[in-house]
Amino acid sequence: MTATGATKVLAAISGGSETGVVLKTANGIARLIGMEVEAVHVSDGAQTTTDLGAETRAVGVRLHERQGPVAEQILDTLELPQVWGVVIGARMFMAGPRPAGSTALQVLRGTSKPLVFVPPELSLSSPFAPRRLLVPLDGSAEASKAFLEVEKRFQFDGDPEVVVLYTLDGLTPRMLDRPGYDLPIWGSEFVLRYCPGENRSFEWRTGNPASAVIEVAEGAASDLIVLSFGGNLEVGHGAVIREVLARSSVPVLILLVSRSASAG
Repeated sequence: MTATGATKVLAAISGGSETGVVLKTANGIARLIGMEVEAVHVSDGAQTTTDLGAETRAVGVRLHERQGPVAEQILDTLELPQVWGVVIGARMFMAGPRPAGSTALQVLRGTSKPLVFVPPELSLSSPFAPRRLLVPLDGSAEASKAFLEVEKRFQFDGDPEVVVLYTLDGLTPRMLDRPGYDLPIWGSEFVLRYCPGENRSFEWRTGNPASAVIEVAEGAASDLIVLSFGGNLEVGHGAVIREVLARSSVPVLILLVSRSASAG
């Protein structure tokens, strides 16, 4: 869910080594959806933000300084109607090859607005300009609508490339007599139904959905992974989200959607 009158993308910066890449990613996302960037830094009052002020001014970004619990302050800022969503470093996830704290998870649990998570090892020698998007879809109307609504905001100088991924998880769709032959046809129909638009391609995988996302993102040289989510982070689809965030080497945009209690 996003505010209709939103005009700002929030960059949540820590002052650590990932600050520069978070700012670059936020600028790229803002250009993608036609908005501006503002930064927020939360401290307990013990550290200076002088260098952060210089760093944000160098890229034309206004800096807001707040004090208090980090996740609480970020969530409070996200509630402002002019804020579309937040870009935040993903190094605080508790699972996967780079475990850390819980701030990012708290923000994900506490908001209904879009979040972009930036992997700590991401290196950007030039401005971030996402054009190759990987969009995993599960065949739900909610996930489809979430992506298509955001795509309406996209502003490109050229044509984007969208790879739609469907993971079978060991099960083939009904009515497929010859999966290896029929799946490409079924995939074309799936894209037309759930992700209509230009410059679409379809990929399918079996097995672990998170591994499928990582594999296809790497093979397609994706700039951005777009995931829809509306459930419990600890189980089911939430576990997939956590694994992707722990393993992805490119930014991940999470779109929060409303799901029924039985959806998981």
